[in-house]
Amino acid sequence: MLYIGESINATIKSVKQAIIDKDEEFILNLAKAQVETGSDLLDANAGTGLDQEAEDLVWLVELLQKNMDITLCLDSSDSKALEAAMKVHKGTPMINSISGEQQKLEAMLPVVSSSPCKVIVLCMGNNGIPADPEERFAIGRSVVGELEKAGLKKEDIYLDPIVMSVATDSGAGVVTLKTLELIKKELPEVKTILPVSNVGFGLPGRVWFNLVFAAFAVERGLDALLCDTRNGKMMTSILAAEALQGRDNFCLSYLKAYKKGLLDVKK
Repeated sequence: MLYIGESINATIKSVKQAIIDKDEEFILNLAKAQVETGSDLLDANAGTGLDQEAEDLVWLVELLQKNMDITLCLDSSDSKALEAAMKVHKGTPMINSISGEQQKLEAMLPVVSSSPCKVIVLCMGNNGIPADPEERFAIGRSVVGELEKAGLKKEDIYLDPIVMSVATDSGAGVVTLKTLELIKKELPEVKTILPVSNVGFGLPGRVWFNLVFAAFAVERGLDALLCDTRNGKMMTSILAAEALQGRDNFCLSYLKAYKKGLLDVKK
């Protein structure tokens, strides 16, 4: 499993203020906490709404990579911000994200084909997020084709089946999981990714919906998670699910995380 730490995101009030204030200590402490708890990459979102996203995203990239040996997931819907950040990023970044929305796709294709990168693709199109798994999959497959034409390899593409809250749509989780199954069956070379925190939004005990859903996704072959690796319950659920699926030889990853104190378990 590839873990992408989700917490350096300007939609979080404290992070937004830290970016505005250029609070290096806050950002670095947040980054280090995620890496120490298992994040392989860090999401970097600098969308504060102050019309300086390109400048702020470049600042984030340079700050993080100057102080840490870490690859970043550049999170923006602004093609100019992504282009600027990719120029200063060391190594191969991940781009979060593009979709089947025609205008967005046309703006993003030149950016992601300009230099080596990995790309997250949302399975949504011009009419929004389809309610049908087949439609979501069809959009994802179409975008994969466009990315291949632009020179990207299938193994560098991560399809996001999209998960919505079951509080407002009782079938939301099922649709996402069925879409995930279609991707794994029909496009085995393409990777899959999910941010699981949406599924329990608006419900008491939200974390439990997230944990159980993550385990269901692992069972269906999920390749990557955008999550808060500092959450011991989340990491326990995912690692246990991987072990039960035979994806963790002799439970070595689970035991390693346990010895580091990263799991939320009682002796």
